[in-house]
Amino acid sequence: MNKVIKDLLSRKSFIFSIIIIGFFSILAVAAPALTTYSNPYLPSQQYVAAPYAVPSWATIFPQYKELPPDVSFTFTKYVSSDSSYVTAVNASYIKVVVPPGQTVNVSFPFKWNWSHPYDVVVSFKLLTPSTTSFVVNLYFNGLYAMELCPVPFPVEPAVSISPGKVNSVVFDSKYISPANSPFASELPLSEQPLAAYEFPSYALPKPGTYNVTVSFENTGSSKEVFVMSLPSYSSLGYVYGKLGTDDNGASVFAEFVYGARFDLYLSLLASALIIGIGLFIGLLAGYVGGFTDLSLNALTDFFLLIPGLPLLVVLISIFDVTGTIVNVNKPILILLIISLLSWPGTAKIIRGQTLSLKGRTFVEAAKALGEGNLRILFRHILPNLMGILFAQLAYDVPGVILAESGLDFLGLGITGFPTWGNMLGFATYNVSFINGFAWWWVLPPGIGIVLLSTAFYFFGSAMLDVLSPYKLRGE
Repeated sequence: MNKVIKDLLSRKSFIFSIIIIGFFSILAVAAPALTTYSNPYLPSQQYVAAPYAVPSWATIFPQYKELPPDVSFTFTKYVSSDSSYVTAVNASYIKVVVPPGQTVNVSFPFKWNWSHPYDVVVSFKLLTPSTTSFVVNLYFNGLYAMELCPVPFPVEPAVSISPGKVNSVVFDSKYISPANSPFASELPLSEQPLAAYEFPSYALPKPGTYNVTVSFENTGSSKEVFVMSLPSYSSLGYVYGKLGTDDNGASVFAEFVYGARFDLYLSLLASALIIGIGLFIGLLAGYVGGFTDLSLNALTDFFLLIPGLPLLVVLISIFDVTGTIVNVNKPILILLIISLLSWPGTAKIIRGQTLSLKGRTFVEAAKALGEGNLRILFRHILPNLMGILFAQLAYDVPGVILAESGLDFLGLGITGFPTWGNMLGFATYNVSFINGFAWWWVLPPGIGIVLLSTAFYFFGSAMLDVLSPYKLRGE
């Protein structure tokens, strides 16, 4: 055993394969600890940042330097048009007294250090008077963002609030329209559908100091008193995390680590099943011989003639159309189909080596000593196949990964949670419709597939060379 380990460790290709396989294995096992998202394809786990946000470290490049990150804070300072009418209730709330027929403005300044964000969200609590003689307006750096009026529901584009109650006021630029925002209603008709996209670029076009202003207008004949919380601000930026975001604003890093987890699990299980089927048929055909060998060899040749990937695509398509996948777990179905179409090569190799081994002197000696067939198979032949089995297992893993990734890339495989294949498929489809190349979305799964496939090939070659007592590779 020491000689085997020493021989393996003397091979640079083996060390490379162990490092790469170990890295992705740790990534797969530790996926839940590495990211807070369990399935970034769920709508509830999307829009953690703007769509196509670049990785945080990419801001070292000049073209990404001014892109904003996610920003969230609560205002701590305010300036009023008349300080005698605005007083602090406590650290979180202020009281605004508005004389009859007058307007009091309260501005909340903040400093912005980047280009415009993806969206703008301002929220606060507002206790309104019990009358209906007031209007509250929200301005974002001079832009007329929202008008708040007491119920009954006001004429568009105002938003209704309840008199004499605590109202939760939220302005979210993603959802503005001519029906709820004066900004949107004042745009030309051709631009109104794009109001949600244009507001952030108008409100925060470049670095500078900006103001959120809340305007309290008293339309009655007696003073009105308002109590409001200090507003909170948040916005989604175009910079996020280790690997940025996809077209839905979901974390690409979370997709990548869970894609590694799924691809490794599926490929290892499928490869083990391929080895099991191939070992059983190859041993039986090679050792028993005769009609059994002829029949099993014919069956193996038949499966070898079938074009694997096209048949895989056809079968999955049929199951999709007939609704079979609704009643059967799709990953398990893919695993079984790939395994049932991939065992013939392993069976051929096992059969050929079994034919060679059963004619050797130590097997003939075991027969002469009266050992049974099962004992000969498990004690003498199977141990001498370990090099081939380890090598075939390692060779099958990249084959399974590529087959499954191909299905996902075509949209016929897994679509409900991340895999490297569907990451590449979604990235390829969506990047063609945007002005640019989302390299942070395309490269990680592509490099992962190449590295992991290469590592398993080197691992299998090393195990075949070291564990096989016979130079099966002709060396």
